Parts: sequence; structure tokens; C-alpha cells
Amino acid sequence: MLGPIFVLKLKWQPRDFARKMVAELWLYPNGDRIFELSTKCLPSEAFDVAAEAKVFLSENGIDLSGEQQTKTRTALEFFSGELAG
Repeated sequence: MLGPIFVLKLKWQPRDFARKMVAELWLYPNGDRIFELSTKCLPSEAFDVAAEAKVFLSENGIDLSGEQQTKTRTALEFFSGELAG
């Protein structure tokens, strides 16, 4: 009853960043989109890696001021609205 959502996922190692990254683009049936960039690290590295990632993304022209959304919550809200409507 819920779905589908088309998701594009890419894993890569940027040249100027020490960690692998993952990009996901979630395409909703109504045309809305959510784009997410992520990387992994140990819990003890979280603050340092977050700071490094923020610098890397900013230096490469990525606007970090956008509203953050969770992909799963957005999908559930979208499809529950479709069922109710």
C-alpha cells in the first residue's frame, strides 16, 4: 500500500576527503526530492568527522543551510496522506 519510492544511491571516495561517502536521492511520486550525503566513522570520531565533512562540503559549493528532513518520516507522511486523501 505504501510506495514505491525511487532511490538513487552512489558510493564513492572523493579525492580531497579521507573517507568514503554515500549520496542518496529519494524521488517521491509527487515530484518532491530529498538528497542526502553521508559518511561513516567510529562514535569517538563523530564530532571531528562531522567538522571535516562540513568543511569539505562547503569548500565544494554544497549549501548546508537547507532544512534537514528524515527520508523515512517524509515517506511515511507522504503515503499516509495519500491514503487519507
